[in-house]
Amino acid sequence: MFSGKPIDYQDEVLENAGFWPDLNLADFQSQRKIPADIDPDTAAQALLTAAVEVNAELETVESGWRAKGYVAATDVPGVMLKGVNGLCAQYTKAVFARAKADLMGEFATIGRRDSHPGQESTETKAGLLAEASIVIRRMKGLKRATVRKV
Repeated sequence: MFSGKPIDYQDEVLENAGFWPDLNLADFQSQRKIPADIDPDTAAQALLTAAVEVNAELETVESGWRAKGYVAATDVPGVMLKGVNGLCAQYTKAVFARAKADLMGEFATIGRRDSHPGQESTETKAGLLAEASIVIRRMKGLKRATVRKV
């Protein structure tokens, strides 16, 4: 139940490897509504592994931007809001969606069904993974889906 107390998010920085922006565990927890009773180390592990997976999928995107002379995603020009460019926003969205999908099993194990129905469902997890995949496809310059004639 809602206690009226502010949620104590974990202000920990995930230091990225060069090109992609650093992420913050507290931002992930608050933006993706990660319940406070999920262990912060578990949430951190999900965020870390999601970043590693997304970074691997975006190797060609990173190489392409580096070939154009950009040393960091934050330097890439484009649409901006509150000092964050579109490329970094897409990256963050993909990582956060994948990390939350990874945590779906935790929702069920801590008894969140009553206060957050559907949060642990396979449809929710599939939707989050699809969200991440669509964003990654767009970052690669691909359409949402590709149809091939066999």
